[in-house]
Amino acid sequence: MSDTLLVTSIVRVSGSGETSGFVRWVSRKERRVLKTWPILESRFRQYDPNPRGGLRGGRGLGCTADRFVIAMTDRLYVFDRQWKQVAELSHPLFGEVHDILVEPDGVWVTATASDALIKLGWDGRLLRSWSWRKDSRLAEAMGLAAWAGEAAEVDYRDPRQLPPLYDFVHINSVARAPEGLLLSFGFVASGATRRLQSLLGLPGRVLKGMGMDTRLARPSRMFAMRFLGARYSSATWLGVLLPDDGPARIVARQEGVKIPNHNLIWNEDALVFNDTHSSQLVSQKLDGSGRRQVDVPGTPRAFARGLAPLGGQRFLVGSQCPTALYEVDLHEGRSELLCKLGDNVHECVYAVHAVPDTFGEPPEQLWSSAAPPVDVGVDAGPRAVAVGS
Repeated sequence: MSDTLLVTSIVRVSGSGETSGFVRWVSRKERRVLKTWPILESRFRQYDPNPRGGLRGGRGLGCTADRFVIAMTDRLYVFDRQWKQVAELSHPLFGEVHDILVEPDGVWVTATASDALIKLGWDGRLLRSWSWRKDSRLAEAMGLAAWAGEAAEVDYRDPRQLPPLYDFVHINSVARAPEGLLLSFGFVASGATRRLQSLLGLPGRVLKGMGMDTRLARPSRMFAMRFLGARYSSATWLGVLLPDDGPARIVARQEGVKIPNHNLIWNEDALVFNDTHSSQLVSQKLDGSGRRQVDVPGTPRAFARGLAPLGGQRFLVGSQCPTALYEVDLHEGRSELLCKLGDNVHECVYAVHAVPDTFGEPPEQLWSSAAPPVDVGVDAGPRAVAVGS
């Protein structure tokens, strides 16, 4: 693994005029941060009242030997090996982007607001999109058949356009596995939680129907309502395999989660993921056997998120309280602090990714060489002409 890392973070409860996340250049050898850049904020952030995350912070990271991609909540920034920005990609399905998977022909993107897995080519064209709504058997297995069907055709990047109920499965991670793609459904709320969420959101829907654009009337407020409802009901984390051929199937399950789990990957012959609910890194076979877990330090909770393999059973994992990186050895059952990243108790690591040796050192101003944005329209398909956003 390369000595240098990129790390994104999110600062919870940050105000509209405050920086909501950072990108850091970290040396494993020196065990310290070499450079820090504030993220570029979403132009829709002022419309999102969700205090936890919403449109805040940096998101997923990924690369090929020639391109490095840094995701924000509604767009992707693409850099070459000299860290010149060569593209800015976006799409109306990019509502609350989470993790990404970079491949030679483009980028897979998980977006929780639209419940979608999207693949964009390097020219910004939509290559593929997928949602649990398109799979009736999967929807039935999750207890979401009543909410399946066609999703609303809106710009999911804009919180003001979101449907009354959205983000049903919190799809927050995508990775390659031998059979296809591994997806993390971080937080599948129960039917009881959904009904409570709908009831709590009724006053807001009435206000919106009366044409009153208040914070209470914005659909994104109901995301927080769902977490409130989960305190009195239950939610589930699911690992889902989307094969190259055949229907999707559930390959891992954890009941009773109160906050989403993250970063499901395939390692050797097992699933590895951040059990954020329990502040642990976990490895287990597809059949649930051979389970290993190691605590990730944090006070009072690490909120484990961000995962990069180091080889074998060793991984880098990010945390909150403190904002830090840990080297976790599942075989030895231990975690060791690599370096502390910051002192803000509300800042949490989001993603961690090794920088290939083919890349040079980034400039002092990472965002200084902006490329023209590419934004595909709502109805655009693979042959659509990309237009500026």
